[in-house]
Amino acid sequence: MKMHKQFKAKPCKRFGAALWKHRKLTLKQEKAILLNKKKMNMSKISNFSLQLRAKQLVSTLYGQLRLQQFKQLIRKSEKYKGKMAHILFSLLEKRVDSCLVQLKFAPTFLAARQLINHQKVFVNNQIVKSPSFILNPGDLISFKDDTKEMIAANVQTVSQQQQNQQVQIYKSLHFEVNYKTLEAIFLFSPQQIHYPTQIEPELIVKSLR
Repeated sequence: MKMHKQFKAKPCKRFGAALWKHRKLTLKQEKAILLNKKKMNMSKISNFSLQLRAKQLVSTLYGQLRLQQFKQLIRKSEKYKGKMAHILFSLLEKRVDSCLVQLKFAPTFLAARQLINHQKVFVNNQIVKSPSFILNPGDLISFKDDTKEMIAANVQTVSQQQQNQQVQIYKSLHFEVNYKTLEAIFLFSPQQIHYPTQIEPELIVKSLR
């Protein structure tokens, strides 16, 4: 099974920020992003444009989520008590494809979804069939034996990229991970989420309701 590891700099230029945690931009890319960011700051932007940009940014960060997927998450968020924006982002972080990327088991969201679609991922020893599956505290992530060699290679590759590029990485405290057995237990919902650029969650909620 071929894994996708393509790095795209165009979204970084579009949103005026370095979006990918495990890849550092070249000097030329950084200059292009800075120039585009200055243009955005100088131009007058409507509320609709701000909401649209915020939604597109989050969609990009989480592997090109579709509008329908956002609306499904909003409906799920309404079932919980608390701030809608915080609950929405907590659900995004608890998606199984997002967790695979956070844990370095997959280098990209596309690679994570490929693993899931090929039925290589287990949660509590049951095959996961959907990338949108939401983890609950105590859930155990594991993999089919014939995939573990590739998963171990993914972990090593992403770790090496982070080390070489000297990118600041925040440890996911809501997991207990064993990289020897390639298993992880989801402990609790994340209370604080670190993003590579500023995000205004309320704008996204307004654009979807």
